[in-house]
Amino acid sequence: MQRKLYIFCLAVALISFIPRTQAQRGKSEFTVGYGRFSSYQFYNRPPYSSSSGTFTLAYRYYVSSTVTIGMGFGNERINNWAGIATLSPEITVKYLDTRGSRVRVRLYGSAGYGVSFLTDLKVGPGQLDETGAKPWGLQVTPIGVRVGRQFAYFAELGFGYKGLVHGGVSWRFPKHWKQKEVDMESK
Repeated sequence: MQRKLYIFCLAVALISFIPRTQAQRGKSEFTVGYGRFSSYQFYNRPPYSSSSGTFTLAYRYYVSSTVTIGMGFGNERINNWAGIATLSPEITVKYLDTRGSRVRVRLYGSAGYGVSFLTDLKVGPGQLDETGAKPWGLQVTPIGVRVGRQFAYFAELGFGYKGLVHGGVSWRFPKHWKQKEVDMESK
């Protein structure tokens, strides 16, 4: 499993060398979301209501107008099993964008694979303590929709640590936003 993680990270790094279009390159995006019915809930079996759901944060960098690479973080607590924090590199590929319309809609797919850190909550006498790092941080999202421009809402259907249904808000930083702040302060 660890070898697969290294291969995925290498693939994400190599994508940065793909010839790029200039439309979105250099922009960054930050997302905050919430998901339900993660793969951990299914692994743990019913009752699924014992989960807090997955709270997520992600950072994405546009390497081209269609591809982003970034890092995702998810945190979930399943009361009858464990607390789980997942850190995962991600790649997102856009397959439709209504950039010229009044309301911008972007359809995309994404994949990520990383490490989950478990804190076993139900360790008793004679039970195995599962606390530690596990190579379980998988997320595959074939359908995602982002509605908006700089500030947007998103919804995703997929499978993995973020859940079957995942949604939230995102904010895309303008290109070279740090340089603009420095220029404004010098005036």
